[in-house]
Amino acid sequence: MSTRKQRTVWLSGRFVAEERARAPATSLTVTAGVGLYETLRLVSGLAPLLDLHLARLHSACAALGIRPQRHDWSRILSQLAARNRIRNGQARIVVGDGFELATCAPLPRGLAKERKQGISLETVRLERTAAALKGTSRLALWLAERSAGREVLLVSARGQVLETTRANLFVVTDRGLQTASTSQVLPGIARGLVLELAKQMGIAVQVRAPSIRERSHWHEVLVTNALRGIRPVCRIDGLEFPPPRADSVTRRLQRSLDARMRVR
Repeated sequence: MSTRKQRTVWLSGRFVAEERARAPATSLTVTAGVGLYETLRLVSGLAPLLDLHLARLHSACAALGIRPQRHDWSRILSQLAARNRIRNGQARIVVGDGFELATCAPLPRGLAKERKQGISLETVRLERTAAALKGTSRLALWLAERSAGREVLLVSARGQVLETTRANLFVVTDRGLQTASTSQVLPGIARGLVLELAKQMGIAVQVRAPSIRERSHWHEVLVTNALRGIRPVCRIDGLEFPPPRADSVTRRLQRSLDARMRVR
């Protein structure tokens, strides 16, 4: 008999047990992967960046011609977190063809260690399709991660460093902070906040994809997303980067973003 803890999800207006949640069999989300989603950080049962996520979600829905129902997502997520006894964790909103779904779960394992010690990445020649949309069809990204056994760094055919399979990427050079344009990568919620914070802190920003050939000149590398916050990158394809100091750009931005996200 399974000992897996039963979770509650919210599906099209109702809280139901996870195993009882059903999507329409002929939904385009099921048959063609047509759908959108947002993954949010939960802090004390609340989603502090919810408004930013909903703005991106509604913009993406308009681009696809999807008309989602209007819901009090703040109340739904709060109740969902309480029903699953999760105070600090993650939530996901999915807008599919013929249904809307919200789920929640604990934070990813090892996140605290990654935020402190950093992550290692290997590069793959891959570009996200429909980069501006956070779509439910992630097959190419999933296959890249499965092959590597972890999150990987996407590099264009011309050697432009774009983003990881789960986060936006920034590099720190003599000229300041550099990151790819949203014409090439997902317009991440945390990415936008980091750009704002960098401006407030007087850090110069260049919105242009870094070249993988210039990585030996990078002083720091960091990745951002709204669930994990900022994580330093300690290695790319065997090239190591020194651990960021307390006064480094990475740590300064990390502290500021944590305050914005209310993460302690």
